[in-house]
This record gives sequence, C-alpha cells and structure tokens, in this order.
Amino acid sequence: MHSVFSWFKRHPKIPEKWRSVAIKDTPILAIDLELTALDTNIAKITSIAWITGKATSIDLNTAYYKIIRASGDLQQSPIIHGLTAKDLAQGEHIKTAVDLLTEYASSHIWVLHNASLDMRVLNRVAVKLGLPEIQIVTFDTMLIELYFLNKTQDLVKQNSLTLENCRQRYGLPHAPNHNALDDALATLSLAFAQWYQFDKKGDAGLSDFLHTKALKVYTIGEG
Repeated sequence: MHSVFSWFKRHPKIPEKWRSVAIKDTPILAIDLELTALDTNIAKITSIAWITGKATSIDLNTAYYKIIRASGDLQQSPIIHGLTAKDLAQGEHIKTAVDLLTEYASSHIWVLHNASLDMRVLNRVAVKLGLPEIQIVTFDTMLIELYFLNKTQDLVKQNSLTLENCRQRYGLPHAPNHNALDDALATLSLAFAQWYQFDKKGDAGLSDFLHTKALKVYTIGEG
C-alpha cells in the first residue's frame, strides 16, 4: 500500500476521453464535504452532498445529502454546521456514501471548491476502508478564481477566495453556507459562471484549463 499522501504529489494526465470534450458537454458532479477540522490528518466527515449538472443545467433529481456517523472530538463542527453529537451518532456509515460517490469516478468531472482539501480526506477514508485505487478528474473553482485574480491583481487579498466571495464577484445571489448540499449547489453555479468568464463562446474543452491548474487528476484508495 502506498503512503496516504504520496498520491497527492502525483497528478496523472487527464484521460484521453476527456481531452477533446467541450466543457459545456461534460457531465459534472459538484461535491462538498463538511469536516470537523481543516487538518486533513484528523478531519472527520460530518456530512457529504453532491449534485450533477451539464451545459449550465443542474439536475435537482440527483441531489444527495447524508449526515455521516462520527464520534469523539467534533471540535467546532456542532456550532458551525449545526450537527449535534446525537445527529452524528445516528448518521450514515461513511462507506455507504463513498461507495455511491465513487460510482461517478469515471463518468463525471468532479467540481469542488478547494479540491485538495476534500480529496485528501476522501483518500484517507478510502485507504482506511481498503477501497481499490481509482482516479478522479477534478475542477477546482477556487483555483480557477485564483488564476483570474492573479491576472488582474498583484496581491490576492485574504479571504478573497472563499466560496461566498467568489460568487459575489459574478453577481450570484447569497447562498447559505455550512451545509454540504447548499455548498455543492453554490459551487456548481459558480463553476458555470467561471466557465462563461473563461470562454463566452462555450467552445473551450477541458484541456484548455490545464494551464490554470484548476483541472487535476487525483488518485484515492489503495494502489
């Protein structure tokens, strides 16, 4: 078994099947995890949500949200996310959610805000569960926004890359935060706005985003 973190330094190439696909024709899975901490070595998943979309449309029928079973030190999670120890004790086992989630590994591009954080945690969970290694293509709405800001600003201000602040720059409405499904929806609509900003004609393919560093392939599970 490889080191839990060796995967993070290894970003395989984008699979050939995605390279020539226009972003507007790409099946997308927006995903969000609510965590007990930002330290990925100890963070526990308290809830998970995702929703699919394509061509600037969101398929609400695919919305998934589950509270995940957790115990021990929950840190500030009950205050921030509104999930009590009782809620978490009655939550879904993480394996059930991860098994469902990984069904989207090869069929969709995963869209996340700060992908490295959530993917590190998912990798740690997948390794612990003994799941086989899989590769996932991700698009990071935080990194594409950083790319845009670096083109117009000498210094990117602190907190300017939060999900809410990124959405404000595109005139998107305020979205409730600290709920995994709300954040997944907010991330997906932000991605649509960013893609329009990147290419208003809608002809850009996934490979056109490689230089922005927002598009990456992550490996999770045991190799």
